[in-house]
Amino acid sequence: MDTTDADIQELISDSFADFKSSFETGEKIRGVISSITRANIFVDINSKGEGIIDKNEFIKDGKLSIKIGDEIDAYFAGIGTSNELLLTVSRKMKQEANDDSIQEALSAGIPIEGKVVSERNGGFEIKIGNHSGFCPYSQIDLFPDSDKSVYLGHRLSFMIQEYSGDNLVVSRRKCLEAEKSRQLEEHQNSLNEGDIVEGTVTNILDFGAFVDIGGLDGLVPIQEISWKKVKNIADEIKPQSRVAVKILKINWDDNKILLSIKQAGKNPWDDIEDKFHETRQYTGTVTNLKDFGAFVAIDDGIEGLIHISKLGAGKRLKHASEVLKEDEEIQVYIESIDLEKKRLSFTLENPKQGRTLDVEGEKITIGEEKPGIVEGIKQYGIFVKFSSSRTGLLHVSEIPFEGHVNKIKNMYDRFPPGSDILVIIKNIQKNKISLSLPGSNDNNDNDYREFLASETNQNQFNSISDAFDDLTI
Repeated sequence: MDTTDADIQELISDSFADFKSSFETGEKIRGVISSITRANIFVDINSKGEGIIDKNEFIKDGKLSIKIGDEIDAYFAGIGTSNELLLTVSRKMKQEANDDSIQEALSAGIPIEGKVVSERNGGFEIKIGNHSGFCPYSQIDLFPDSDKSVYLGHRLSFMIQEYSGDNLVVSRRKCLEAEKSRQLEEHQNSLNEGDIVEGTVTNILDFGAFVDIGGLDGLVPIQEISWKKVKNIADEIKPQSRVAVKILKINWDDNKILLSIKQAGKNPWDDIEDKFHETRQYTGTVTNLKDFGAFVAIDDGIEGLIHISKLGAGKRLKHASEVLKEDEEIQVYIESIDLEKKRLSFTLENPKQGRTLDVEGEKITIGEEKPGIVEGIKQYGIFVKFSSSRTGLLHVSEIPFEGHVNKIKNMYDRFPPGSDILVIIKNIQKNKISLSLPGSNDNNDNDYREFLASETNQNQFNSISDAFDDLTI
């Protein structure tokens, strides 16, 4: 037998015949206990969600008086901050929120539902049953919205703060704080350092962003926003956007959580060998200029250094800013990749193939190893002859002396005139050839390390406790 649209509609109608989508404050509800947690009792009430009752309402003489599967009667108390249905077994809750129910809510410290009907001086008028109450601006939310109209017309849960005669003062903030405490207790059993969870960006500041991970606000410091260097967090993420975060540190004593957006994703260095290769040319952006060189980013989180000696086309520079500007786009070659230290060294010339020039009829390639003969030694270096017409200079700065005071004598001892020598063509400028020794490199590691240390001190918190100083949950 074929099932028609009418049959399906009838089946849906029958299934939802007893389904209820809304309740009145104080309304009596019958349900079945579906689960019990450390703090709450969950009740199946045949609605859009389960009802929640504080577990303490069922504890007598230190023992829990109910079990899963028990059928109970309860009363609707309001809507929680996560749209959960709050219940109570207090028998003083009635269909309409009258004097008894308001007094009961005040005495028992349970929430009661009301409607935000209008804005008035200093706050809002709240309709609770037949009563009109007042909620100050500061008590309508944890972080009240500057646009007061967003609250008007909504039915929300409130705590009774004062009630005497016609004076009824309520607070929604107290409900939210109580809900946050409940969520905190549940999270202590479920969240661990290293977990990756989803959250909502709630606030963006100069030093980082706050992310709500289910009732708890954690801090993402600016250096944990992205693998690339971030100058303005608002350019990377927006308030209310959903993001994945990794839990870096939890301090339950102070209820503070440190998070990372970048570490929740893939580290760009994990597949760098597949994406980037030595001797190949890439387009990069200058990110920082120092006296020892220029930092260039060729991808998000992939940044390397062009040492000052490789800038200026043979001209000695005091600072990389003499030839480059920040945010300038340039072409670079990868000279070396250090996977252990996660560092790249760049050059403007291909370090393997180099630039081949015709120097007075002879082809010479930058970066090639070339044999020569020591032609002469001066205080500033060694002249190396390649042919009857071609001579290059191995500058004294390219020669390691290992503490020798008399550099000229040391050069004569190690490279006597007329001896064979193997050198590398370092640069060619106006037919002048500068040389280096095989295996030598620019002494930039200390400069680089000092720069990274200074950047860490400027852009990161000195310790987890420093980060926590700016974190409020």
